Amino acid sequence: MPTINDIKDIHLDSRPSIALLETIEAKHSAWGTSLRIATNHADGFEARNELGQFTQYQFAPLIINKGSVSDDLDQSLNITLGDLGEILPPLIKQIRDADSDEMPSVTYRAYAYDVASMSLAKETPIDIIKNLPVQTMSRDHQGTTFEAKTESKNAVVVGRTFNPNDYQDLKGLL
Repeated sequence: MPTINDIKDIHLDSRPSIALLETIEAKHSAWGTSLRIATNHADGFEARNELGQFTQYQFAPLIINKGSVSDDLDQSLNITLGDLGEILPPLIKQIRDADSDEMPSVTYRAYAYDVASMSLAKETPIDIIKNLPVQTMSRDHQGTTFEAKTESKNAVVVGRTFNPNDYQDLKGLL
């Protein structure tokens, strides 16, 4: 039986009964506790986080789109929570009542779940994206969509540009 250590193992070397349980944890200083939601486990579940602490996840209809894979340091999550206005609006009200400019932060964790044995294949997460600040949010009667992403890490230009006006020797190469 192959060992599952990270996200690659689930795609390349796992049994057909292994499923990916995706979770999000949203935090804000105005909230008493963090909001922990799992995508595809209707009863919710308890698991260890990367620090070894047990955390309880509740189920809610959730779609998580991870940003594209690239060579830069930018990470993003586009999350749609089908809470029908029941979960997030009271939390947003707490932020507004606290008159806070701080945005919630989101941590994504993925766990390997063995459907055959109805237990986690690995106790700790196999994929983690930590503390992405929520940048945009929109709500309607069906739910809330928000984007959590890093500040632009590659926005700073480093080095120098080489052009024929500054470096006359480059003209021969053009």
